[in-house]
Formats: sequence, structure tokens, C-alpha cells
Amino acid sequence: MTPNARYAASLTASACLALTLLFNVAPQLDPTLGNRRIHVGLETAAAMVLIFIAAVLLGRFRLNGSRRTLLKFAAVVILAVDNLYSAVLTMVVSSVSSGGFATWTFAADGVVGSLLLAFAALLPDQRVRRRTRGVLISLGTSVAVLSVIILSTALLGDRLPSAFDDVPETGDELQLLSEHAALIVTEALTAACFAVAAVGFARLAEEEDDEFLQWLSIGSVIAAVAFVNYALFPSQFTELVFSGDFFFFAAVAALAVGGVREISREEAARIRTAVLEERRRVARDLHDGVAQELAFIASQMRWFLRRPADTEPLEQVMDAVERALDESRGAIAALSRPIDEPLDLALGHAVLDIANRVGARLHLELAKDVQVSPDWRDALLRISREAVANAVRHGRARTISLQLREGDSVLLRVSDDGDGFDVSAPRSSQSYGLTSMRERAESLGGRFEISSTPGAGTTIEVVVQ
Repeated sequence: MTPNARYAASLTASACLALTLLFNVAPQLDPTLGNRRIHVGLETAAAMVLIFIAAVLLGRFRLNGSRRTLLKFAAVVILAVDNLYSAVLTMVVSSVSSGGFATWTFAADGVVGSLLLAFAALLPDQRVRRRTRGVLISLGTSVAVLSVIILSTALLGDRLPSAFDDVPETGDELQLLSEHAALIVTEALTAACFAVAAVGFARLAEEEDDEFLQWLSIGSVIAAVAFVNYALFPSQFTELVFSGDFFFFAAVAALAVGGVREISREEAARIRTAVLEERRRVARDLHDGVAQELAFIASQMRWFLRRPADTEPLEQVMDAVERALDESRGAIAALSRPIDEPLDLALGHAVLDIANRVGARLHLELAKDVQVSPDWRDALLRISREAVANAVRHGRARTISLQLREGDSVLLRVSDDGDGFDVSAPRSSQSYGLTSMRERAESLGGRFEISSTPGAGTTIEVVVQ
């Protein structure tokens, strides 16, 4: 269960604000580092983590198709590009704050990214029907917004104010509220947007019992405090690394923890789902196969007990016993093999197991990489086993050919050199297997065809449609 997200967000905000106050009243705790490489390293690491979070959000969107998730994805993409942009500029220019272009591009990207996060936390959610198109539109819009910001700041150029009159080069020179007033307002607005996003994500985390949203809330809280620190001590436009930079990196680290935990949770959920689906499949196989055969055996034995002189049911009982054994062995074999085993290998193992027991030769022509639905996969395996068993037990076949082909549709063909029979003749008590194979294929919308001539063997075809 997700803990109280609003309590966690409040506790995080209190701790961060307490640290901010401590840094300001106790100068000996000043964490300032004057190293351009450290600044570049922090910005680059933050960008890499944000790209990771964007990938997590993209995966979430593909699963839930949520408009909120798509907005969060766009916001994180913009923030990631913003940090990469800052890292690159810090490396290639003498000072990020030396001109209006670099300063205001970086500041504007931060506002847009945080504003999108706030919208994602507050706007009513709805499903995006065309998800691939939604992702492309989101990426295209993000690129367009970033391009407009870069173009605008480039055109305005020197008309935009610089961050400082004199760029601070040491911690002592980095004074309170020392940057341009417009930048202070911009960073305060960014902090407010992150704070709104934090409150919204905390509320959603509690409503949806979503741990990942709780980590987004905590990360947004710390990011809000980071931009409060940037407004007070604007280290992001210098080569200095001060409290705001550390807070922002802590926010990104919180997001990284949330992303890792989300992947672990999703992987565990997928494993549980796969196990549950496999258990259901085995239960369905046992119900449709072994349980039905046992029910038939029980009814025939009751008939035999009432009329012990009539031995006709015994032959039918023996057929049912053999089919039940085949079904149980098939279920055991399926449980001992990988769930994602390719269809051609699964078919080969299924029929070889039966052929080896009854002493028949197999000729296999199985196309690789054939993809069918789980229901059809199960049906093809059961039909193949039943067809091979019938060919030997009732047709006394010595050689059986199994083909799997894929063209416009998937085709399964089983042919043998057995005795064959008259297809138009009335069905005997031994035709239960043929009936079950036909019903299984047609229940899934496929086509089942059988051709046989006395003395010329039998061919069964199943077309997956």
C-alpha cells in the first residue's frame, strides 16, 4: 500500500526548507563548490536520469493511454533537454550568464517543463485512443516549443537582460537576490509550478494508490525548493555549485528511485499475470481434457456395471483412458517447458512425445517464427496430439507427416499412411477425437477439414483465421 503521499510531501518540503534556512544562517555550512566540471557532471547526470524517467512514463502511457501520463512525459522530455542544454553551454561558453540568449533559454525551458507537470497533475484525465499518434504529437510539440524558445531568445539576443552585472566567481560573491529581477520572478514561478505539481501528484497517489506518483510528488517538492534556492542564490547561471543545484539533483535522484521501483513493480506484476494465465490455461486443459474423459469413463463404467455381459463399453473406456493419459502427459510436459517456447518447437515436442510412445515415425515440416494467439496456440497443440494419436490407434499408421506453414493464414496439416476410412459413413464410437478437434478449431473461428479414403490414409487441415 502507498503511504500517505501528502504527509510524505509535507515532510520532504519541511526538511528541504529547514536545510535552506540552515545554509543561510550558518555560513560555515556553505556547500558552495567552484568547479565547472562538477556543474557539468551534475547537469549531465540529471539529464540522463530524466531521460530514464521519460522512458518509464512512455512505458506507462503505452499501458494506460492516459492523457496525464502523456503530459508528464512531455514535461520530463523538456526538462531533460533543458539540463543537457545547460551542460553543453557550461562546457562551450565562457559564462552561461554572459548573454541573454543562454540565460533566458535555460530559464524559459524550466518554466515550460514545470508548467506542463502542473497541468498533468491538475487536468482531468482521459484516454488517448491513438496512442502512437499521441506520442508523436507530444514529441513534436515538445520539439516545437523548445525551437520557439530558442529562436525567440536568439532573435532578441542582447535586448534580453543578463543574469548579473558582475558574474560571481566565488561563494562569497554569490549574494542573496543578486540576479536580475525578471529572473527571480521566473524562478519563483517555476518553483510555484513544481509545488502545484507536487500537491496534485500527492493527491492522485492517494486516490489511485500509486507509489510512482508519490515519488513524482516528492521529486516535485524538492525541485520546488531547489528553484526557491535558485531565486535566492542564482548558482545555476554560474560555474558555482550551490544549495539549489544540490536540491535539484536530490529531486532527480528521488525520481530515479521512483522509476526503478516502478520498473520492479511492473516486472513483478507481469510475472504474477503470466503465472495466473498459465494456471488458468492448465486448469482449462484439465477441464476440457482429463476431466471430460474421466466423466465419460465413469458413465460407461456405470453402464457396464448394470450390464456386465455387454463388453462394448470397455473398448470405448480404453480409448478414453488413453486420451486422458495423453492429456495429462501433455499438461505435465507443457508445465516443464518455457512459456514463451516458439510454436514450432512446442508442436514438435508435443507430437514426438506421443509418437515415441506409440511407435510411429514422424516427418516434421514446421515453419519458424509463426505467431498465433494464446488460444490458438493451445488449440493447435491439442489438435496435433489428438491427430497423431488417432492416426496410430485407429488408423494403424506407421508414418505421420506434420506441417506448419504461414502465408495469408496459418495452416496446420497432419497426414498419415494409415488405413483411412469413409468420411461420409456414419460416425462410430471412435470418432469422438475428430469431433473434439473440429469443435476446438471452429470455436475460435478457424476452418477444419478432413479427407480420408479407405486404405489411403487420412489428412487433417486446420486453418487459423
